Amino acid sequence: MNLIFSSSHKNEVHFSLIAFNKRFVDHSQRVVNPQPTVKILEPPSKGGATGSAKEAAEALLEKKPKQKAYRRSDSTGGNRSRSTTKELALPADDSLMCPPSFLSGLNPNMEVIDGTRLELKVSVKGDPSPQVIWTKDGKELASNDIIEVKYKNGVAVLTVNEIYPEDYGKYTCKATNAKGSVETSTNVKVTPKTSNGMSNGGAAGASQTQPRVYRHLQSSLSKDGEPVTLECTITGDATFDVVWLHNEKEIKPSKDFNYSSKGNTYALEISEVFPEDEGTYTCEAFNDIGECFTTCSLYVEVPGDPQPPIGSPKLKNHPKSLTVNRGDSAAFVAELEAGAAEPLNATWMKDGKELKEQPMKIKLSCKKTLVSLNISDSGSGDAGQYACIVSNSKGDVKAAFSLNVH
Repeated sequence: MNLIFSSSHKNEVHFSLIAFNKRFVDHSQRVVNPQPTVKILEPPSKGGATGSAKEAAEALLEKKPKQKAYRRSDSTGGNRSRSTTKELALPADDSLMCPPSFLSGLNPNMEVIDGTRLELKVSVKGDPSPQVIWTKDGKELASNDIIEVKYKNGVAVLTVNEIYPEDYGKYTCKATNAKGSVETSTNVKVTPKTSNGMSNGGAAGASQTQPRVYRHLQSSLSKDGEPVTLECTITGDATFDVVWLHNEKEIKPSKDFNYSSKGNTYALEISEVFPEDEGTYTCEAFNDIGECFTTCSLYVEVPGDPQPPIGSPKLKNHPKSLTVNRGDSAAFVAELEAGAAEPLNATWMKDGKELKEQPMKIKLSCKKTLVSLNISDSGSGDAGQYACIVSNSKGDVKAAFSLNVH
């Protein structure tokens, strides 16, 4: 069909497609890709040309692939998955971007006893996520054998394992993003020990200690759709904050994941577990003195899903998280079910890096259905997040745990 327009009767057709295709995260860590929104503006019709343009635009839109909600890939054949799409609202363009800020700054002045451990910790927020650096008297600090610098899930930590008189000075944490920067500082004074181990000035809060885990999280297997509660016992003579992590990402309290506490017992309540909730869970408690943590693995069994191949390794007993005193040994043992078709290989990880044997320090063992890790003379450098991966040609299985050293 041919359309002929005379110069005296030109029709102007105007349409605009406004498509929003943004990714954003709500507090429950679900990521949603909203559908494109289309708005067509056209002048009053005086002929058939306008209708043809509109039909062409609509046909073009119909060809665009639909965006899908986060939580589960389609490879599972449409398995159950939690979706909060209807509960989310689209934020404005960049109006929510903001410069970094500290939820709580450093104490302006600190006294630390010579030979003790110094830990400086701040919580940072900002959009986009800020970059964080620590400085001492204007010189940037980096991790080494004595100093540890960490920044994870919005928490920045500087740790000096053993403080010396020459470590006195001004320590600053600076956070920077595209919207600006902010910093907080503390002047650290190192005081000598007296015969009773206290400083001459008896620094305020010197008797307080970091929180400590007395009952650790336990790894478990749950069925798809069941409620799950993870519990641990944490105590301390000073107040502390508690956060829960799933696969090293902070869990925001929501209707799906509820934080609860009763006395010294802290719990994460999952109202209905889904396959994607499987993984590593960590409860971390921290205050101005220090931190502690406990870790476990949660496995989700889905009825109808293919079972692991016959002969692949299966855990019977998981290695358990531990809290030990400095100088003590720490032993972790995983027991596997009998029936593995081939010899097993065990890989041990600490903070994401493979752990190797060290004479008189770290011993690894893999015998039949038992694999073990033994750490002698535990120190602050041994504290961290651990994992054991047992494998053969048929498959593998992973168990997560943690070690605290006080």
